[in-house]
Amino acid sequence: SPAVQRDSLARLAKMTAVLPAEDAVWKKHFEHVLEAELRLLESEDEATRDAAIAATKELLRAQPARFTQFTEHIMLRLLAAHRDSCREVSLGAEDCLDQVAHAAEPRRCLAVLIPVAAREEPPVLQAAIRLISRVLPRMPPADLEQLLPQLLPPLFDAFKSPSAEVRKAVVFALVDAYLVLGDALTPHLSELSTSQLKLVTIYINRTAKARGDADAAGGQAPAGDNANGAVRVA
Repeated sequence: SPAVQRDSLARLAKMTAVLPAEDAVWKKHFEHVLEAELRLLESEDEATRDAAIAATKELLRAQPARFTQFTEHIMLRLLAAHRDSCREVSLGAEDCLDQVAHAAEPRRCLAVLIPVAAREEPPVLQAAIRLISRVLPRMPPADLEQLLPQLLPPLFDAFKSPSAEVRKAVVFALVDAYLVLGDALTPHLSELSTSQLKLVTIYINRTAKARGDADAAGGQAPAGDNANGAVRVA
């Protein structure tokens, strides 16, 4: 029953929080626990889905070295959960996806996110593009340049979206790509309109200045999608 499932999820989350990451139980049962929690994200009971995303978040926090081998499977299940009509589940899925994007191998993340960005509609579309932004700074320039023929077409298409949130996410993703590649990205932006290119350039310059100011002050440079404040996207 849903009540039993919620109780089991609460127990799993508590066990995950207190059990050492290197405990032998994880070597034997991690995959089973992960799959049970991900499966309950599809429960018809909203409270059960909420408990499942909370337990999944705790598991990903506690076991970053183990979940990365299941990167693609986890991301696809969490992207599906991001569509949930329950706001708590949707936001929890986004938090979990952030954890995966920060810990998993960047190419494996992009292998999931690029096709999602090519086919999905909002709100999953902007979530995928935001996650792409999280991954890009972790990529070696040579690897990112090699992926541009796959990465840029979905971003350019999304730049035409009627959703301002989607277009804003695209701007930040292109800024993050530029911060990795520098002027090597510029020849690949020829498909952008004059106004789109101007907007991206403004935010590249603004982010670069913010980073320069932070370096001069001895502080930490802000990330591309957090440093710029509100974006008005034409």
